[in-house]
Amino acid sequence: MRLDPVINRLKFDRELARLQDGREILEQRGIFLLASTYPSIDFVLVPRHRLRAIVPITQQSLIFLPAGAQAVAEIPGISASAFKAHFDLSNYDLDPPSLDFRDPWTNQVLAYNQMFRALQFDQFRKAHVVLLDDHPSTHKPFLCLRGIREYHEHPQHSGDEWLLYRQDSSIFSVVLSLWRVSVDLIHPVLFLQENGAQVQWTAEEKL
Repeated sequence: MRLDPVINRLKFDRELARLQDGREILEQRGIFLLASTYPSIDFVLVPRHRLRAIVPITQQSLIFLPAGAQAVAEIPGISASAFKAHFDLSNYDLDPPSLDFRDPWTNQVLAYNQMFRALQFDQFRKAHVVLLDDHPSTHKPFLCLRGIREYHEHPQHSGDEWLLYRQDSSIFSVVLSLWRVSVDLIHPVLFLQENGAQVQWTAEEKL
């Protein structure tokens, strides 16, 4: 089923007006409305969590701590990279918005190994990865989160229909959910080891 293009444009304009009204709230979180050309809306999300470095303490260290212990430090001025969130509102809101992730400088779609990670806590306070590397239809990284087209069109979520959430959803609420799982809860951590270094993404549970 396709939505009348006139109705689709009216809904797009309504969502854009809501975003403009809530611009201060968004920008306080590092979410900046970049461009809006029907039927697309672009945001840049700027993380603020500093990079954490974890340095192993060895027996040869001059620091008097047990071997195997670790020292943790935050590195001022270094944080996760900013990224562009490109929302496609074609056929909205009969269909949920589509989302892909792009380089804010080149507008190229980001490869999974170039990206942040996103995690969400379930009812048992267990963190789950919600940024996945390969959607079966688009073959691009996708956010596995309710309110996103790629989530609702995934075969594993065929019973979790968008129409169950449509009435209470908006682009404003969706972009805040994106910020929550990809920026607010996430800390990049650099593990320094004798044979090299590794970056991991850890989640901080919040109410």
